[in-house]
Amino acid sequence: MPIPEFVSDKSITLHGLFEAQVEKTPEAIALVFKEEQLTYRELNERANQLAHYLHSLNVAPEMLVGICLERSIEMIVGMLGILKAGGAMVPLDPSQPQERKAFILADTKVEVLLTLKKLVAGIPVPQSHLVCLDTEYEKIATKSKNNPKNGVQSDNLAHTIYTSGSTGQPKGVMVNHQAICQGFVLMQEICPITQQDRVLQKMPLTFEFSFWELFWPLITGACVVLAKPGGEKDIAYLVKLIALQKISILMFVPSVLQVFLSYEGLKTCKNIRTIFSGGEPLTSALKNRFFNQLPNCQLYDLYGSTEDNAVTYWLCQPDEKLSSFPQGRPLPNVSIYVVDEQLQLVPVGETGELLVGGWGLARGYLNRPELTAQKFISNPFKDKIQERLYRTGDQVRYLSDGTIQILGRIDNQVKVRGFRIELGEIEVVLEAHPAVRQAVVLAREDVSGDKRLVAYVVPTSQESHPQEQSYANNPLRPNLSTQLVPLLRSYLKAHLPEYMVPSAFVLLEAFPLNPNGKVNRQALPAPDQNRTDRSKVYVEPRTPVEELLARIWSQILGIEQVGIYDNFFDLGGHSLLVTQLIIKVQQTFQVELPLLSLFEMPTVAELAQSIAIAQKTGASFTTVGTKTPVNLKAEAILDSTICPNTSAQYTAEPACIFLTGATGFIGAFLLHELLQQTHADIYCLVRAPNLKEGKKRIQSSLESYLLWNESLSCRIIPVVGDLSQPLLGLSQEEFQAMAELVDLIYHNGAWVHHTSPYSVLKAANVLGTQEVLRLASQVKVKPVHFISTLGVFSSVGDSGVQVVREHDSLDDYPLPLDGYCQSKWVAEKLVTIARERGLPVCIYRIGRISGQSQTGVFNKNDFWYKLILGCTQLGCVPEGEMLEDMVPVDYISRAIIYLSRRKESLDKVFHFVNHQSFNSSLLINVLGSLGYPLQQIPYDQWRKYLLKIAEHSPEHTLYPLVSFFPSRSSKKEMSNLGTVQFDCQNTLNGLAGTSIVCPPLDEQLLSTYLSYLIDQRPT
Repeated sequence: MPIPEFVSDKSITLHGLFEAQVEKTPEAIALVFKEEQLTYRELNERANQLAHYLHSLNVAPEMLVGICLERSIEMIVGMLGILKAGGAMVPLDPSQPQERKAFILADTKVEVLLTLKKLVAGIPVPQSHLVCLDTEYEKIATKSKNNPKNGVQSDNLAHTIYTSGSTGQPKGVMVNHQAICQGFVLMQEICPITQQDRVLQKMPLTFEFSFWELFWPLITGACVVLAKPGGEKDIAYLVKLIALQKISILMFVPSVLQVFLSYEGLKTCKNIRTIFSGGEPLTSALKNRFFNQLPNCQLYDLYGSTEDNAVTYWLCQPDEKLSSFPQGRPLPNVSIYVVDEQLQLVPVGETGELLVGGWGLARGYLNRPELTAQKFISNPFKDKIQERLYRTGDQVRYLSDGTIQILGRIDNQVKVRGFRIELGEIEVVLEAHPAVRQAVVLAREDVSGDKRLVAYVVPTSQESHPQEQSYANNPLRPNLSTQLVPLLRSYLKAHLPEYMVPSAFVLLEAFPLNPNGKVNRQALPAPDQNRTDRSKVYVEPRTPVEELLARIWSQILGIEQVGIYDNFFDLGGHSLLVTQLIIKVQQTFQVELPLLSLFEMPTVAELAQSIAIAQKTGASFTTVGTKTPVNLKAEAILDSTICPNTSAQYTAEPACIFLTGATGFIGAFLLHELLQQTHADIYCLVRAPNLKEGKKRIQSSLESYLLWNESLSCRIIPVVGDLSQPLLGLSQEEFQAMAELVDLIYHNGAWVHHTSPYSVLKAANVLGTQEVLRLASQVKVKPVHFISTLGVFSSVGDSGVQVVREHDSLDDYPLPLDGYCQSKWVAEKLVTIARERGLPVCIYRIGRISGQSQTGVFNKNDFWYKLILGCTQLGCVPEGEMLEDMVPVDYISRAIIYLSRRKESLDKVFHFVNHQSFNSSLLINVLGSLGYPLQQIPYDQWRKYLLKIAEHSPEHTLYPLVSFFPSRSSKKEMSNLGTVQFDCQNTLNGLAGTSIVCPPLDEQLLSTYLSYLIDQRPT
């Protein structure tokens, strides 16, 4: 086809097409967001004012301008304002990990970044000028409403979007105006959007499909309806919004379309006429389901990427019988070639790599000239309609009817839930973890047909077979899997977007290899094949309870055959599936299943026995569902070689301090206070592949809690190691050097996991403490300040004890029952034994830690934090008291560092509690004043509501916490520290005469916490 007129017009730009539409329909509604709406004229004028303001900041063509905003009117005004000023957008998602945002800001070197005041805390210390659209609104509103002159032409840059990169870092794709405009103009010829259409915009700005939802309708006169931030994750909300706003045009990735079509309220969406599917392959089954549910609607399948915009389209027909799917026809003015490895054309019907040419190609990759040259090549063919071609990496087949069939990838890139993911990027990040020797990540279909990421890991440390050799595809010990997998999952969440974190992990001794020595990815086992002992004979269920339980496991895990001695976690179970199991067990057996019980009894046989006893006797599961408890007193034996040979010399001004757990919540604040209150260098034990990454981890933690101070950072010295390893993961020489160097130790590090058994936590929490005491006693004697927990007394509530005093012995009270508190009990006993041997120590027992009292910064993994978030989602709270005593983290950290610097504190125990309390009514009142009215309902009713939500919404904030909310009868039997008072006289005496006072738990403090929580609320 001849080149359309628009590509030969150098003045055609994205914002220019929008301005042309403004001239045609100035009073038509352009945007709707919640209760607010703007006409085309109003939107244009607001964008113009921002553009003129950006001109005053020297924004000009080819200049990259960041935009970090949630979906809102301001976001759209910001995007248009950047374009109208001549700049090129660099979208950043406020919910992305700090590390990813920091990389993008550093790579682009944006000089100007648009955001809102409430989002500034989440932007990693950029060197750019921040423009807060809310606080600077009055300045912006004084600017001209006329279209600015900017000199932008069609070959100027429009935006740079970052996609997954195989090197472990994302890559910025630079797209000019001509490229992005071509797709809209060509699709408008094929399937016009009219002024009567209403289009829903719901995809993240960092996903290229979002531009289709927004700009295509805005250059054709349609109305764009914006979903609320995070609304794209809530199908019930979307269906309601689509019906209410009479949406006629929708765009989905197939995985979300499948969920959308399954929703029972779909019949209320009577105005839908066309749905566009893209981002990942559309299957025949999904197409058939679409027409069964929406027989009067059109379905288009689109194919393309950020690098080549739109390539093919296909108008699906209800009655078409395709032998293969997906397939598509090239858009006009798009050239496609199917080639072999030598870039030679292959015959029709044969497979090869797809090359794309046309005006829709991106300019290339920012700061990646070698990759640009590799992926964007000169056209080697005679027709030379286009000078450049893009190597897509997609394996396709050219069919005789002129369409192409997409078969998969020739490289290591996949699409999951519409997100393009470079598997190599995940592998690079995984292999940076010190516990990982080798990693491979695959995208596999689960039993429901959904694609999910599976990580295969060969750990660096493992028990070998007696034959001293590793067997390919042989899984490792279940307790190693239970310990390592949660660590790896948390580690990846801190480094990658959520959609790039694998949903399943398989730990192997070695990977299977091809004859050429490369990993044979096709031979890697599916997660449901990963059994601890393949020689174990399958034993079928023997009783009705075992049979029902095995059937539940089979349904949840997607495994046809489950033996009564198979381990739930070895078969692919994880925390979210545990929650499903708890719900199913309760529905089937009417028995409460505590979360910890599954870790203690991970086989059908063990669980079934306890369930049967509970049903027969009527006793709670907490009474019968427990294995023989570990002998904690026998565990509390300190290595006899750990004994100081000399007496400690008190040092008021230590030069070198050793700190563990610096990347955790309390650890970050302790590090902050050490930097503020001392002049010492702080050596921080951190898990990382090298010193540089270790420092980055520490910095990222401090930044996330608003504590980073660049001027003091030179005193932070990472020590790469591992608390769970002998000598803290250091070599003998490194350990010796540290023993000579350090003057003082703060041992705060621990694996905090209240659902894991003692055996899993022992290595990090108990043996790690022993290694810290070893370090303290070697060369020169160093005082140890040990951070413990009041949880060591977690069983005291049932003993009739009224007051626990700081100087009381642990042996005077009942032993704790949960694994974490048990591990801290044993660790504290080791510290006490070391004290008896002459090592100077202080023990600080901490209660419920709350956020920073001034900023409200909270630990996002905190139970209370998640509970309040979940209740705001539910719209209700249970009757009774939800608030325990809470102690602000800044008070704790200031007090510990101050007390630790007083010679009088040595060998004492300090309790940190807040004896002031408040009730749940205050919580409800404050949340209501902040715009989150909550209804207080009976606990059992609230719990039923919770179980119903959790059963159908695994992504709900409260989903992982379901097991912590037993029935009322079981709840009464649970231990409760609320009736026990903790003496803290040592703490009060030590802080007397200082300004370090625990803030009162009043409305002001609660308002500070909840304001921060709401600002950080998942959207």
